[in-house]
Formats: sequence, C-alpha cells, structure tokens
Amino acid sequence: MNTPLMQTISIYGTVDAQKNATFVSQRITQRFKTNNIRASFAPGVNRLMKLSYFISKDQSAPTTEEPTGDNILKAIGQVGYITGDDEIKTFRHEVISSERGAYIKVYAENSDVFSHTIDTQVTIEFINENDNTTA
Repeated sequence: MNTPLMQTISIYGTVDAQKNATFVSQRITQRFKTNNIRASFAPGVNRLMKLSYFISKDQSAPTTEEPTGDNILKAIGQVGYITGDDEIKTFRHEVISSERGAYIKVYAENSDVFSHTIDTQVTIEFINENDNTTA
C-alpha cells in the first residue's frame, strides 16, 4: 500500500469540570506539515473551553500544565488557543515539522463548572523525503 499524501487526525474526549487534559495522536513516522484544523464547540460551552495544538517529540500527556512541544497557534498569534460556543471552527494553518516520530497534541483547558467533550481534527500533509523543506 502506498503512503497517503494527507491524513486527518481525529481527537475526541471529555474534559471534566475545571480540569485540563492532553490528548495525544499516534506517532507520526514521517516529516509533515499541518494543513487544516477543525474544532466543534457544543452549545453551552460559552468559550470556557480552550484548545491548544502542539507538535511534540514525546507522547507525554500532562493534565496540570501545557504539554512539551511547540504550540502551533502561538507562533505569531495573539493567543495560543481557540475557543467557541455552538459553532464549528475550520481554518487552514500550516506549520512544518521536519522531525520524524512526532506527535500532535491537543491541550484542553475547561474552566467551566460542567464537563465538556472535545471533538477536533488536524489534517496533516506528509513531506516528500526528497523535499528540502525545513521548519
């Protein structure tokens, strides 16, 4: 089977009230770049759930602090997270990871008094091994 050019990493889970959680993808064995981010925020979240996206070399999943790695929204943005209420946010966002064996991590901060579910996807595009693109 040929290696695909692009794949979507789906991350889904629940974050307890006033807690944080880190969700980790499977190991990505090739160099890649992020292509698209999509996040669904249920009614009643009221922008009390923040989602941050990381590229990391390890698979640790801390709950008390942000995970290791590069926050891909913080590079040039005012804040390093997205939030919402009763909406789906979809946007193109390209960050190159020249490392093989990296992980995509989503760090969710729930400051609400209710538990909330996260439903987010990150689409990545694999970088051809003959491409000299670097991060």
